[in-house]
Amino acid sequence: MPSLSTGVGIAGIQPKIMVPEPATIPIPSLIVKAAGIYPHLTVNEYLCLSAARRAGIDVPSFALSDDGQMLILDRFDLVDHGDGHIERLGFEDIAALAGLRVRDVLADRKYQGSYQRIAELLRQLQMHSDNLHRFFQQVAFSVMVRNGDAHLKNFGVLYRSSTDVWLAPMFDVVTTSVYKYAQYPGGPELEDRTLALKLFAGRHRTKTYPTTEELHDFGRRICGVGQPSRVLEALAEGMRQTLDDAKGDERVPREFVAKIRGVWEEGMRYAR
Repeated sequence: MPSLSTGVGIAGIQPKIMVPEPATIPIPSLIVKAAGIYPHLTVNEYLCLSAARRAGIDVPSFALSDDGQMLILDRFDLVDHGDGHIERLGFEDIAALAGLRVRDVLADRKYQGSYQRIAELLRQLQMHSDNLHRFFQQVAFSVMVRNGDAHLKNFGVLYRSSTDVWLAPMFDVVTTSVYKYAQYPGGPELEDRTLALKLFAGRHRTKTYPTTEELHDFGRRICGVGQPSRVLEALAEGMRQTLDDAKGDERVPREFVAKIRGVWEEGMRYAR
């Protein structure tokens, strides 16, 4: 699929908490993520994916190991048709589609731009409007769980041809605000309190988490969602159910659930 120059890469980046790629072992149709340097990172992603799935967001099939140290996911670019034939779909992340060849996983360029520019890029690909609705779900969910690492490479499209293109499932989603990071080696540890990208395009826009009104505006005006409040309600319910289920899950440390709960309860206020 050819790359498109859409202006996603704009000035105004800032240092972010760069969650490193955890040790990953490719197995034909599976991806296994092992615990990284941040405490309970696999459990964190498991909880986020669980809440997203409960809320109706398309995510890969996944499972957490009995000890909570590994997260196993199905590859969403492989389709098993049940007759022994496995189809491999094309995949491009948004950074590549925007012409930003980000080779280094820690490169700052993936933090340039805005979610509005991504939506505009998706429109240029002439996909069905349902894809923009799904994109709003993904962005709103990242806002509500405080996923400050939802950058250009964590959104993408799947395709069979230039006319058969659709938004990829949500992936690599964690609550980053429960961790601290240093802007430089030996520097003070800071909390992650901003989005990875601006919500709206424009020189004077910021990466500050949006107000409820701004999120509604993004859903209606940018993504064409008729009733964004209902989407936020569904997301909040998925988060609430996941927190309730985590109470009885021995793989999920209680003190970590308490941290996640404190962050998510703030995010669920978007649905009130």
